[in-house]
Amino acid sequence: MFQTLYRTEHSACHGQRPRRVAWTEELPPDLIGVVVPPVRFDIEQDHHIVADRSLGLDAQGQACFCAFRYVQTALRSEDDEFFYETPVYIETVTAWRLPDRRWITSHKVVRGAGGGAVVPQISLCEGMPR
Repeated sequence: MFQTLYRTEHSACHGQRPRRVAWTEELPPDLIGVVVPPVRFDIEQDHHIVADRSLGLDAQGQACFCAFRYVQTALRSEDDEFFYETPVYIETVTAWRLPDRRWITSHKVVRGAGGGAVVPQISLCEGMPR
């Protein structure tokens, strides 16, 4: 229903599980060479709700990628005996910085548990989304 902003992989060198951010996943392929690529990421997760934020930094330590995700869930039951948690609202914002300091921003909202295709709203902004 919603995509993962990062992937966890095993690291043979340190025995840790580093996270790799899928920063180009939503970016149209013809823009991959146009945006400023991040060289490192800061990832924050909220442990009380399903929400996370990824911030990509360029070689000078300036933000050049950001992704925010919020998922609201609700308990559902088909027999009033066994309950399960399901997403009822999902919002994601993903943005990439252009060399001229403007940002390409993708905003998606999914309401309900419908699995239909969601078309992102793409816009060009003067600053990084907050």
